[in-house]
Amino acid sequence: MTLRKHQSDVLNTINSIIAGDNVRKIIVNATPAAGKSMLPILAGQLIPVGLADALAWIVPRKALQSQGERGFVDPGFRSMLNHNLTIRQSTSDINPCRDCQGWVSTYQALSMDRKGRAEYEFSTKRYILILDECHHISASVEADWYRAVLPLVEKAKYLVLMTGTMERSDGKPIAWLPYRKTANGLLESVTESHGDTRYIHYDRTTALREKAILPVQFHLSDGTVEWEKNGSRRKGILSKRIMDSGQALFTALNTEFAETLLDAGLAHWQSYKNTHPRSKMLIVTANFEHAKKATAYVERRGFRCAIATSHDSVKCLQNIYDFKFGSIDCLITIAVAYEGLSVKPITHIVCLTQIRSNAWITQMVGRAVRVDHDAGPYETQSAYVFAPDDFQFQQVVKRIESEQLTAIKDEDDVEEKRSRKGGGRQKSPDVIPIGSTLTGQREISIGGPPGGFAFSSNIYIPTPKEVESELLSKIEAHVRIYSYMNRIKPIRINAVLKDIFNKPRREMTRIELEKCLKYVQENYPTNFPVRGSGRRVPTKAERWCG
Repeated sequence: MTLRKHQSDVLNTINSIIAGDNVRKIIVNATPAAGKSMLPILAGQLIPVGLADALAWIVPRKALQSQGERGFVDPGFRSMLNHNLTIRQSTSDINPCRDCQGWVSTYQALSMDRKGRAEYEFSTKRYILILDECHHISASVEADWYRAVLPLVEKAKYLVLMTGTMERSDGKPIAWLPYRKTANGLLESVTESHGDTRYIHYDRTTALREKAILPVQFHLSDGTVEWEKNGSRRKGILSKRIMDSGQALFTALNTEFAETLLDAGLAHWQSYKNTHPRSKMLIVTANFEHAKKATAYVERRGFRCAIATSHDSVKCLQNIYDFKFGSIDCLITIAVAYEGLSVKPITHIVCLTQIRSNAWITQMVGRAVRVDHDAGPYETQSAYVFAPDDFQFQQVVKRIESEQLTAIKDEDDVEEKRSRKGGGRQKSPDVIPIGSTLTGQREISIGGPPGGFAFSSNIYIPTPKEVESELLSKIEAHVRIYSYMNRIKPIRINAVLKDIFNKPRREMTRIELEKCLKYVQENYPTNFPVRGSGRRVPTKAERWCG
């Protein structure tokens, strides 16, 4: 295995810092699915050499916390990089590192950290701060996430900004990225290294040339649409509507067109699974009601599917986990799972959303372009995206197409300046959908033969958070069983344990939890055959040296 270009560039930058270079900020602009999850591990190499004390990795979604934590214990990464660093999931925890070298949290959790625990933590250690998908934070003092992250940025010794796009759908500047004014007075991002900042770019062209990602085949569906607005009816071909393309798209997604498009994606996926049994599908919908309808429809077709939306965060995380590691083959979502989701068996995406931001669509497509080593020869792999053939989606496809064709035809590096401002999240237009009919489909197959580079391992290693949760569950179960057998309340034993270990169990490190489990097993045995043996729980805490 060899490092991809941007990974090698980051490693070279870290080595230069170790050698004495005055670099504080690293900006990484890497095409989605190119392999940014290794970069925090590379940055963490500053810890063993004594240049930093800990690492904090901030991600936009809770689902990415577990993914980030798991990356640090991935056997492939550990073998290749010869590292033994670990991080744990933290949500405004006291002592978030515990027994690890760092922690991973979300921007939302930081914005809810009213006690300032993260800021205090940064004042006690020299931190490497990783801001993942940093385009989520606008350079506005009024933004909650900006205000929450700002103190950490100011206190961090090193700052790493990672993103798959250098633009926001609302056109606002991205926080902590350098900008300059153009001749016409507009702002453009600075894409060169300067001062204590290193800029690293890894575009789709380079990724395809290195065969780090798969080429994409777009299946775009066209049809007639009819709707009513302000009492007047409008009708036309979806792909030909330009000025009112948003209204035409809204009509298509809220009528029978959407179901027919979904059918086309399911049929292709089912056929593909005959030769690629690991294949999985991601369906991205416009809203929660659409997600529920799509889930019910896919279930009626006999596929194992689940829904993952922010409306039920606990179930959402479980379903994403089952989609990644379990038996679920199809995941239906709105926005929760599209960005950063790393499930290599995803080969098919059905796009039933109105969002037409270039950055958003690029991120969504990125979920299907990861190379899956366990799926057979690289030449047999490809990504398939099924979407409406509306004008705005056509523009995004053309952009991706130009990048992929460049990878085939041109051996020189090409960097396209991104000046187009995408459409962002759209409000439903004030229209009444009447009907639609899917009349045709066209395919755009672009990119060269797939293949290349990926990390994967069938060896399962529990993450620090999973180890902690398992220990907590064992202690809790033991206390409850003992309490039931001895007719006492668990709160009595919990009070004893808190007094002995000087902290609640939720604040204990892994080593402390192991000692706590050993203590309850030795002092509160549960091997009595009959409930109520007469044995009494100690009424006074006794100091334990275990």
